[in-house]
This record gives sequence, C-alpha cells and structure tokens, in this order.
Amino acid sequence: MHECRSEVGDVHPSHEWWSCSSSGYHSGVGTSEVSVKERAALNASLTTDYASDDDSDWGEDEWPVERPLPLPEWGCGRPEVNFSTLHHYQRFLARLTHHLHHALADLPYDTLSNFITFSKEFVESRDEYPELLEFYRDYDPPLLPGRYTCVGLAADLATRLSVLETNYPGLKDATYQVSCEEEVKALDWYCSLKEPPVASCIKEHVLLCIRIRVAGRAGVLLFDPGYHVGEPITVMEDGLAPQSGIIKASTTRSEVHRTFQYHFCADNPAFVAWEVVEERDGKPKKKFTSLIHVSRPFLSGVDIAERRNLVETFKTLLGRDDEGHLTCGLYFPIRNCYNTNISFFHQVEGIMKHLRQPLSSFLDDALLEEVEEAVAAVAAGIGRTKNDLQSSLVTLAHLLLDEDLVKQVMELNSAIIKINSSLVT
Repeated sequence: MHECRSEVGDVHPSHEWWSCSSSGYHSGVGTSEVSVKERAALNASLTTDYASDDDSDWGEDEWPVERPLPLPEWGCGRPEVNFSTLHHYQRFLARLTHHLHHALADLPYDTLSNFITFSKEFVESRDEYPELLEFYRDYDPPLLPGRYTCVGLAADLATRLSVLETNYPGLKDATYQVSCEEEVKALDWYCSLKEPPVASCIKEHVLLCIRIRVAGRAGVLLFDPGYHVGEPITVMEDGLAPQSGIIKASTTRSEVHRTFQYHFCADNPAFVAWEVVEERDGKPKKKFTSLIHVSRPFLSGVDIAERRNLVETFKTLLGRDDEGHLTCGLYFPIRNCYNTNISFFHQVEGIMKHLRQPLSSFLDDALLEEVEEAVAAVAAGIGRTKNDLQSSLVTLAHLLLDEDLVKQVMELNSAIIKINSSLVT
C-alpha cells in the first residue's frame, strides 16, 4: 500500500470560521498509484450515469476464482472540513439537509431495474455464457439514471452537494463513499481491526461521508439515502454534541417500528457502529449492528455493492418524501414466477393501502382494476408512467418463468452470503 498521508494547514485562511485541512489525500498533494485510482473513482462517483470500467479481465489478486465477488479496494484518507464553532457547523448542516431532502424526494430506491437489465442481458448471452457466475464476472454493472440502489443514490447526492464547493472550498475532496458490512456478528473482533477483513467481507451497502472537525473535535458526517435516512448523521469521536441521537426509520407498515443509532467503535476511529432496533407488534425486539468503515474511501461501490445487489433475492422499488418517509412502492422475493407474490403499497387519503398480487397476473392481457390502480399510484409516486412500470413488471414475470435463471441467481446469492461465514464469532 502506498503512503498517501500529509499534513496541510488551513488552505483558505480568509474563512475565519471554516477551513479544510488534510490528514489524508487531497487534490493539492502529489499522486501515487493509489491516489490516482482514487481520484478517478471520485470523479466517476460525481456523475449520475457512471458505469464501472469496461475491462472485465479480472486478475486473480483482484477477483479470486473461488470467490463470488471481487476483493474490495479502499483509497487514501480524506481531508477534514473544520468548523471553529458549533453554530457554524449547524449552519453548514442546514444547507446540506436542504440538498438531501431534494435528493430523497426526487429519486426512488430501486433494486428492480438493475435486476431486469442484468437478467435480460444474461438470457440474451446464454450461447456465450451458459453459467450465470461466468457472466456475472464479466458483467459491468451500470448505474441506471434515476433508477438507483444505494450506490447511485450516494453518487447522486455527492453531485448535489458539490454545488456548495464555492461556499466551502475543498468540500468535494472531503466527500467520499464509504462501505458498510451489515449485521456483523463478530463485533469485538471486527472493531479491533484497523481495516475490514478483505477476504471475509461483502460490503453490500454504501453511504456518503464527510470528515469533520467541530471546535477542534473530530467526527464524521454520514448520509444514507439508500436507507431513506432523512437527516445528515453526525457522529463525533467523543460522542458529544453535535452527535446525532436516535433516528426513527421509515417502514411500510405501522406495526413495524425501527430506529437507528450511530457511534464510533471504542478506541477505533476507523469504524462507526450502526445499531438497528426493530419492534413488531406482538413479537420480540430485534437488535443488530452494522459497521461502517469511515477512515478511507471505498473504491469498489459499483464492482462490489452494486454487483452484489444484482443477485440479492429480495427486490424493492420505493418512493420517498423529502424526509425519507416511504410513500409508495412494491417489493417481492426472487422465486419462480408462479410462486412469487408482489406487494404494492401507496397512500389513499392519507392512509397506507396494501395489495398483494401474484406476479403471474402480469402475464395476462388484463389486470384487475385494483391492481391497475396500485401500479398507477406507485408509478406516479416514483416519477414513472403507469405503462412504463407495468411493462417492467411484465418483463419481470417473463424472466422469472426461466427456472434455470432463478436457480442460478439463488445459488449465487447463497455463495455470496457464505463469504463472511469465516468471520471470527
């Protein structure tokens, strides 16, 4: 690993209450092999139609043959955004919140569209790729404009926040994607590491991060549009103000209550623990913790997180309001078409209406009126036409008639889940 660290003073002395100093890579520092790759990744992340590199010839050191996903890569540390007072930081936070709210309301969370695109291309390429895993290794996952998973949503938000560069010079360099390992069991062991365990991590989720220092105290500012979090998340190393408190998460059903809370791992500023508590009426409380690696930028958002999402066997298409509340959507498991039910939800006069419908009904020429209404309502809520969304569901139904496709997707998903089975427990 090349050394990329440097110490830079206040690079904009005219800003008495704000400055950008570096404890890692920033654009004024000479490049290395790692920082060149990182800068290319950052530039790509700030465009909304980014696709991964078109060279699909993976080396064994990049993607071992026995592993269903490539090995993750991280870049060099990023500069901090410094605020002399809590008041100045809060003013900055208000401006970021404005852009976050627009991003949440403008774009749905969509894991349906990339699955359809991926599956269609595989089916059309079967003469060359009879096995899905072989196709999966050569496939370059695109970020479909306006139809993003967490990776595209984080890149889109970075683009939106970049307009504040004129007010906060250096902000773009301080903004980077970070990786998340979900539902970690071996917390104490994982938090004792300086870096994630490369061979046994999946990194299925991506957030956006800005390193901050408020009145001399270090922390990070996180954004999670992929989990519909409607406010920037401040996590201070000392856990004191302006540390964010418990955040109420949005759910599709009133009987499900979910909260998020964040803090740095003890004595380890490389990881932020994201604690999730879920309560369902009449059922025991569920608790689990995910770990966000915040010390270095994640360079494999498309190659790993987006790629992993393609064969995740639970798909969603979700509309949000500007505070991240779920307003409409659909979700379903990947199964054979005739064994799959698709669930729709949308608001009618302020009340959430739910409808469960066999996916196979979209193979018919005519749909029930209530299904037509649900499709129209969801389409309107995510900025698509009814015909467009209905066409996607018809395509999905036909794809899931392919039993070999379904079988191979489920097998590949199971193989990915086993990656972190070697984690210390």
